[in-house]
Amino acid sequence: MTRWVAGPRAFDAVAAFVVGTPLFLLSVVVAVLSVPGERAAILVAACLLAHVAFAFRRDLRAFFVIAVALAVQAVVTGLFIVLPTVVLFPLALYSCTAYGRSYLPVAVGLAGAGLAAARFATDSSVAAAHLGPDPWMLLGLLAAIVVAAWGLGLYRRTQLAYVDLLKEQAAVSAAQATLAERARIAREMHDVVAHALAVIVAQARGGRLIPDRAAEVLATVEETGRQALTEMRGLVGVLRSDTAVSSEAGDLRPQPGLAELPELLDRTRAAGLAVTMTTSGRARPIGPGAELALYRVVQEALTNTLKHAGGGASSSVGLSWTPVHLEVTVADDGRAPTPTAGTVPGNGLAGMRERLLAVGGTLSAGAAGERGFVVTARLPYQKGAV
Repeated sequence: MTRWVAGPRAFDAVAAFVVGTPLFLLSVVVAVLSVPGERAAILVAACLLAHVAFAFRRDLRAFFVIAVALAVQAVVTGLFIVLPTVVLFPLALYSCTAYGRSYLPVAVGLAGAGLAAARFATDSSVAAAHLGPDPWMLLGLLAAIVVAAWGLGLYRRTQLAYVDLLKEQAAVSAAQATLAERARIAREMHDVVAHALAVIVAQARGGRLIPDRAAEVLATVEETGRQALTEMRGLVGVLRSDTAVSSEAGDLRPQPGLAELPELLDRTRAAGLAVTMTTSGRARPIGPGAELALYRVVQEALTNTLKHAGGGASSSVGLSWTPVHLEVTVADDGRAPTPTAGTVPGNGLAGMRERLLAVGGTLSAGAAGERGFVVTARLPYQKGAV
């Protein structure tokens, strides 16, 4: 069922009818009793025109129509100032200032106040009725009303501009968040694909050299491919619509963390790299985002070892829970991937550095002497972690 929501134009039309109907009827009564004959008909027609134009009060042209209608009434009689329809002018001035021009309405309003005061002071009907107040006092009162309506319109205009600015900032923030999420997913895809392909290539190489282990090699390749597909399905699911994601909710799994490191090391060993893991200290909570970042650091480091360290290399993974931070070290004894110590090869480790920075950690990587490469990630504990 579609819910109808009234727009600003519809609201203005309803408000003009609800508020304008009693004001118009009262104005007709006052005009007929105060100014008999044809002049009363002109006053009624001008009032009707003003009320119709008030339904479009946000438009500058509607404001001018109301101003002209009141000017016509002023030409007919100075008593027009007692007609209830006059209330429409400051309301229209407020609306035109808030939604249209800033300074033109107040200029027209001050000119209208001068015209009304002058017509009131020189009209014979006003003099015959012995009406007050003093024309100068009337001019001051009308000018104050005009300035007050204009000031409220400027205030509303500022409010609307501020709301538009907030909406624009929200749109920019949403766009930036989307870009950041896509960059994160791109890093995740790189980690998943690079590691899986490194394992598969290593297994294929081993299977070619040792045909007797073909069944074991194919099993490892199958398991690695299945794991990569599962992780990629979860990442791609983030980019899909809610309907698509919900339809495959059973295929989506939580992102890996420190608890999945043993499984990662098993797959790496199956690819032909000897790797050990040691843990020291008491484990503390660091959050799922931080765990995922550290998992990807270890995964990327082992992938680089598989690709660059050469045959016969071994690797070690160390988790040290110190009193102030968690330190994860991945070291190998293969040949250095770059001739210059202290450099970070490829885009993978550069992405890991960004990932660690995003969760408040740091990453360093470089050659360890003539042979070997060391990657070290340090992540401070969350506040309140004990």
